[in-house]
Parts: sequence; structure tokens; C-alpha cells
Amino acid sequence: MNTLLSIRTNILYAKKDKKSKEDADEFVKHHELIFLVDKPKYTQTNGGEIIRERAVDELRFTVSEKVFDTLIEHLFKLKDIDESELS
Repeated sequence: MNTLLSIRTNILYAKKDKKSKEDADEFVKHHELIFLVDKPKYTQTNGGEIIRERAVDELRFTVSEKVFDTLIEHLFKLKDIDESELS
């Protein structure tokens, strides 16, 4: 099973298209979320023995400010959810 080690973020800005050349530049803020997870890694020796090791992997995705807020709301709901509510 994977284990969450750390959550990191990078902040990115995307420039919106202008409707006319006279309009001011407008930027939209996004967060790149980086989840670092500890997961099992298996290797095989020349003698055929299988060795379990640990490896760190990353999951990256980008979310807007609105989606980030929605993600946090969902996580709070899941934190306090009753087992009978899961489907």
C-alpha cells in the first residue's frame, strides 16, 4: 500500500486571452499539487530471490483556485464520513 509522505505545491499563472489589444493583461492562478508517496518496489537478485525495497513516487496535477477549494471541502467531508455512507 502507498503511504503519503508529503504534499507540496507550485503556483502557476496562466495569461488570459485579451478581447482587444487595449485590455490589460489578466492572469489566472493555478496550483500544481505534488503528492509524494512511499510505495513498495521489488527487485530480483541473480539467485532468484525477490527483495522488497521502498521507493518514493510523485503524483502531480494542476488545479484552479475554485477546484482547490472544492478539493479541500471534499477532503473535510471524507474525513468525518460514517462507514455506512460509503458506497
